[in-house]
Amino acid sequence: MKPHTLVIALVLFPVLLFAALNWGLFSQPGSINFLFYSLEAPLGIIMLVIVVVLSVLYMLFIGKAEISSMVQERKSAKALDAARELAMDREKSRIVELEDNVSKKIDSYGEQFSSMHDELRELRLHIDRVEAAVTGLVGRFDEEGVFIVRNTEQEDKERGEREQSA
Repeated sequence: MKPHTLVIALVLFPVLLFAALNWGLFSQPGSINFLFYSLEAPLGIIMLVIVVVLSVLYMLFIGKAEISSMVQERKSAKALDAARELAMDREKSRIVELEDNVSKKIDSYGEQFSSMHDELRELRLHIDRVEAAVTGLVGRFDEEGVFIVRNTEQEDKERGEREQSA
């Protein structure tokens, strides 16, 4: 039971009980003065009607306040849902953008790795050529370390042909 309903029940129940216990006195007619005219009617019943009308008006005002509160709550909930959806969409777009940036970085690092791999392969080939040249020169020394002069033009041509075929 809502608090305002409980308050009305706690106020009306004793009033109605009091009226029921004193109904004879409430229903006795009397002269009632309404400032501009006079009326012969039971004062107790008029007062009970006034209390009931005020209670009904109170319940109507409370009902209106609850309805407007519920409408406002619904509007707030819709606005909150819209804000939540907007935040989720923005977060999704940030994630997509981040994924794109990471993908681009990975691709650029892959290209750098590929070019470094090609340069390393070329360096290995160059080192192999230098090693072959040094080995050829070392083979021309005799046991005492003297450079042996041979027909080097023929050997240079053969070595050039081997390097070109490799």
